[in-house]
Amino acid sequence: MTQGQLVPLIKTAHAATLIEMLKHFEADIYPLLKTAGLPEDILQTHHEFVPETPIKHLLAMMAEKADPDHYGDLLRTAIREYFIPKMLRHLHSPKTIGEAIEQLQTAVQHDSPTAKVSLEYFNGTPWFCRHKQKELSDGFLWAEVFAILFLIEFIRFASKTQWLPNCIAVQSPSADKLAGMLNSPQTVLYANRSLAAVELSNDMLAMPFNLPVSFTSPDKLDNRPKPLGYVETIYLALAPYLSRQTLSIQQAAALLNTSPRTLQRRLSAENTSFKNIRENIMLATACQLMENRHYSLTDIASELGYADIAHFSRAFKKLTGFPPKDYRKRFRT
Repeated sequence: MTQGQLVPLIKTAHAATLIEMLKHFEADIYPLLKTAGLPEDILQTHHEFVPETPIKHLLAMMAEKADPDHYGDLLRTAIREYFIPKMLRHLHSPKTIGEAIEQLQTAVQHDSPTAKVSLEYFNGTPWFCRHKQKELSDGFLWAEVFAILFLIEFIRFASKTQWLPNCIAVQSPSADKLAGMLNSPQTVLYANRSLAAVELSNDMLAMPFNLPVSFTSPDKLDNRPKPLGYVETIYLALAPYLSRQTLSIQQAAALLNTSPRTLQRRLSAENTSFKNIRENIMLATACQLMENRHYSLTDIASELGYADIAHFSRAFKKLTGFPPKDYRKRFRT
């Protein structure tokens, strides 16, 4: 299945880094997390991924509250100190900046399975590109700003310079927000393009890339991320919201940036349904928690959003044919 057919995801740990930025603007971050569509316990969750849509909402909400220069500095600092080091661990000793960009195409998919960057040539000029289905929303605009800043900071790290591109292309209708953050009058910005990209040069691509020793390892395993299917990305996206037992298909569709009808149709094409997805997430999470002796059945029922243990036991037995206490006994013998 192609990336465009998958649910866009982002590693929860990366989302938490952006959420920490929110504390620069708000003492009580939880109302804003709720408004963005993120679970309140996201900073404590054990789930690997969250859907991308609420994170885009969060970036836009922070932009509304922050001074543009301050916000730009915070984003660049997070990219330099957190996001780029996370990408470097997936690189295999590239010799040049061009090789590093080629390897980055795979590296980004470890942390965001639908992310796509590439090196493309237009009229003989190389461009460092970010591919994304276009949306007309503030969330898309600010996610695009973040992506462009990442591309720039990666080249700065690789070249060990304060490099800025001569030209930048964005998909959004306006590049004014990005221009204000860059404060680079010599950089030409083009809006309403088919993809987001920064102009490079062949000389830049040929420059040596020196991976820090802490990121080089002769024992690195296969760098290819595990391919995911559409239903798998649905599970990963909705699992953090399991505590909402009343999570409707309308709410789920909003989190996935689609319509209820489209979600139903696509799940039906995969021979499943939203009800099955929700029940299977509950069952998998319940079994995982029951294997941890530190959780009582009452704790697990509460964690999963049930009013009491009786409601949880009935739901579990309906799906498995036996009560949760029988499942737990297997791990206490």
